[in-house]
Amino acid sequence: MGKIKNFITLCAVGSAIVSCQTEDNVQNFDTSNNNALKSRTELVLLPNSNKFAEKEMSENMGDIFNAVAPSECGPTAFNSVSSKYIQQIIADPLALSENGIYSNVNYYYSFLLDNSDQYFGNDGDYTKLMVKRERELASFWDMQGMITVKGQHTESLDNKDIWVEVLSTFYGYSQPDGTFVNLTIEQASQIADEYLGYNELSPNLPENPYFATDGFASGNKTIVIGDGLVTWLAEAGVDEGIVWTGILAHEWAHQVQFLNYPTWYPQGADPDQATATRYTELEADFLAAYYMTHKRGATYHQKRVEEFYSLFFQIGDCGFKSAGHHGTPAQRMRAANLGFDLANSAQKQGHIMTQQQAHEYFVANVAGIL
Repeated sequence: MGKIKNFITLCAVGSAIVSCQTEDNVQNFDTSNNNALKSRTELVLLPNSNKFAEKEMSENMGDIFNAVAPSECGPTAFNSVSSKYIQQIIADPLALSENGIYSNVNYYYSFLLDNSDQYFGNDGDYTKLMVKRERELASFWDMQGMITVKGQHTESLDNKDIWVEVLSTFYGYSQPDGTFVNLTIEQASQIADEYLGYNELSPNLPENPYFATDGFASGNKTIVIGDGLVTWLAEAGVDEGIVWTGILAHEWAHQVQFLNYPTWYPQGADPDQATATRYTELEADFLAAYYMTHKRGATYHQKRVEEFYSLFFQIGDCGFKSAGHHGTPAQRMRAANLGFDLANSAQKQGHIMTQQQAHEYFVANVAGIL
């Protein structure tokens, strides 16, 4: 069996974190048959498989290379935790060079390919809670049977079958005439073996929580929550059960927005993308807080939810001109307080506003948030 060492460029088009590193002594492919990859192949994502092709609301994790840089917002508890894990990747040349494809493989698998029974938490410790919260949210917002919630786990990146499925579905190479050819199962299997080998060589691949920090709601009625994102927030000092509930409630609020988008935002929330994102994020904060403290919702005490939000609102709040800007922590807490106050005013009768009523209440009061 003949082997040839190749220089492989791994370019994850559309990824928030892109690895486009040329490495020697990285990939060894079988070239004894016509199915083997050619020397110096450019391994690329399937055209039109852009990570953000679906309308999507995601937690603004930022770029790995900027995540530990000083910012005008100053240090935060969340940044301290996330920076610790990101620095571990930066100090690990193998993990740093391959972080893009690891992030993408977990993203595509958890979002589009994983049809297995879902579990939440590294050992499924929060599955029962999440099933309960899904039922509550579906009833609270009158969305029974509409939303699929999926977990994301670093251990998926230690599974050869998952690597092969993602690589053969989304990756391939471009021919001289510009056409795209998907990897065959055999080719994907060879590449998967290489990455599983990397897992043995690196202390960060795949177990660093960074590789499971996706948190988003998509227009295809899917919510994905990564164990790593929950780990970071919990490690920063908030009860893990509240973290799971809070993230799910926030992403579910985005699903409420998607469902009503043509009516609520017929021309978009705002012509300026950064302002539009801030507006929809603040409304999601309001809707989530309303559910979390409502007598017929999650029934948390306001003070406990505020502790969660004080950390959650530290995610991605410094890029004020970024299209992904979520609003300042103070703005987001004011939005949450609006939801708390609305829930408290309905405690005695236990009345739940409709989606439209809640939206109109937010619109009428948003000026006091900004």
